[in-house]
Amino acid sequence: MVDVVNTLAGGTGLAEGTGFIINSSGDILTNNHVIDGAQSVTVQIDGAGPQLAATVLGYDPIDDVALIKINDISGLSLKVAPLGNSDNLTIGAAVVAIGNAYGKGGTPAVVSGTVADLDQSITASDGGTSENLTGMIQMNADIVSGDSGGPLVSAAGKVIGMDTAGTETGASFSGQSSTTQGFAIPINTALQVAQQIETGQSSGSINVGPGPYIGVKVQDPTTGTGALVDVVEANTPAASAGLQAGDVIVSINSTQLTSSGDLSTALETLHPGESVQIGWVDASGQQHTSSITLASGPPR
Repeated sequence: MVDVVNTLAGGTGLAEGTGFIINSSGDILTNNHVIDGAQSVTVQIDGAGPQLAATVLGYDPIDDVALIKINDISGLSLKVAPLGNSDNLTIGAAVVAIGNAYGKGGTPAVVSGTVADLDQSITASDGGTSENLTGMIQMNADIVSGDSGGPLVSAAGKVIGMDTAGTETGASFSGQSSTTQGFAIPINTALQVAQQIETGQSSGSINVGPGPYIGVKVQDPTTGTGALVDVVEANTPAASAGLQAGDVIVSINSTQLTSSGDLSTALETLHPGESVQIGWVDASGQQHTSSITLASGPPR
């Protein structure tokens, strides 16, 4: 496994998580939310040794899966995680969750438990954004902040899932009891996303390479609906369309935006190079629409 450090675009801070190596080429599976908004990514194998530069190959915000790759594997002795088959998992099976708990680094944290349920649907929220995840493995092993993207291992020593969310990650879960402690993405699901990324072709919510980029920073408006523009970055599609700070984006294609989070959701199935219709209202109340071509930016 590896510790993953995400230096956020714009120098706004760091995000830390976990991943695991799936082949001898240095490809690593992790959660999309671990590398979301990355300006750069580094990894450290087993919490020891040098920080290694890595590249985001692609990601899927719907399934919360990302594939990254160590840039230079020369001189490295990579240990590939033994992968299992999550279709064979049963309720009550013993599991072990491994991760970079609380982003502390060093020796990986290990917690054991059992599978409490399968094929679960949750809405996970970190207080700022939320995501709807389906087909999840529910377990009673604690998943804490920093564990995201780490391997969930069976009693046979095979990776059968990817740790994703838990009651101690700072996340909350809609429709779940307070005794729920952790959720993982089945390894079969994560590998299907990775295989699509490896084809080099973006499809649906799976994006290969950088993400779709408009060039605005937004927040919820104090009144009304939409995404209030705080900043329009120079030489971006938004700037070319004439958007200014204080404007409120109200639609992307036929999707009406009720909050700033809806802007991210509307971009989930779009890709750099695609043309979209953007609608906004300026500070004087005048409505505008423009066709823009999405640029490339940090992963979503």
